Amino acid sequence: MIRNAVDHGIEPADDRLRAGKPPTGRVELKAYHQAGNIVIEINDDGRGLRKDKILKKAIAAGLVKEGQQLGESDIFNLIFHAGLSTAEKLTDVSGRGVGMDVVKRNVEALRGQIDIRSVEARARRSRSACRSPWPSSTAWRCASGTERYIIPITSVEQSIRPRAKQLSTVKERGEMCMVRGRLLPLIRLYRVFALTPRTEVVTDALVVIVQDNLRRCCLLVDELLGQQQVVIKSLGAGIGKVAGISGGAILGDGNVSLILDVPGLIDSSATTEFTDTEGETK
Repeated sequence: MIRNAVDHGIEPADDRLRAGKPPTGRVELKAYHQAGNIVIEINDDGRGLRKDKILKKAIAAGLVKEGQQLGESDIFNLIFHAGLSTAEKLTDVSGRGVGMDVVKRNVEALRGQIDIRSVEARARRSRSACRSPWPSSTAWRCASGTERYIIPITSVEQSIRPRAKQLSTVKERGEMCMVRGRLLPLIRLYRVFALTPRTEVVTDALVVIVQDNLRRCCLLVDELLGQQQVVIKSLGAGIGKVAGISGGAILGDGNVSLILDVPGLIDSSATTEFTDTEGETK
């Protein structure tokens, strides 16, 4: 990915000077722990990704149909297709149509994901970030119905027993909970995994406020069971990727608990219709 940023992103010195940039390009590599994940982030102040050029190459390669409408993220993700390259000429660094597809395959093998952003600005025009679950961490154990789940402690902001005046249903956004003056989506964990809860009355259960960067939502659980150090394990190729789950862990009593995918649950709260307590879709 660093080679890709240098070869495709950083312009020649003359082009940079004409654009009002210093002649020497800058590529930043960061690695840090965030919300239960290892994050490897690469930023460069080059020309950024050219959507028109990527789309043209993809159409020529038969990956996209002429006239097909794609969003910005869909266009950026095309660079991960094997055989697709926007390089003008073949070099020992680029133009062979291999590299980024290998990156994606290996990151996903670690149950991770890749995010790409490219903005029209004078500096730091491109950003790529790889996220993969942290192999060992302290976590909260929670119960929903008869099942036990694990929430990475770095994702937990607080837990509350909500009052009726904090709850509301917003049209087209589903159930919400007012926390510190802000309405947050409320996700009933038992509905996500088709469980039978101890109670469906929100005020009789617990709400765990979880966060991923600046995004937050509320998870409705029956109870919190305390903290525990866990080792994260992959679900394996036989099970594959499960929505809302990032892995599993064997507890001290020998039982297996599933680890909640907090970023994925927050994503679902923004894209999925929710049902109110009477079962009517809003």
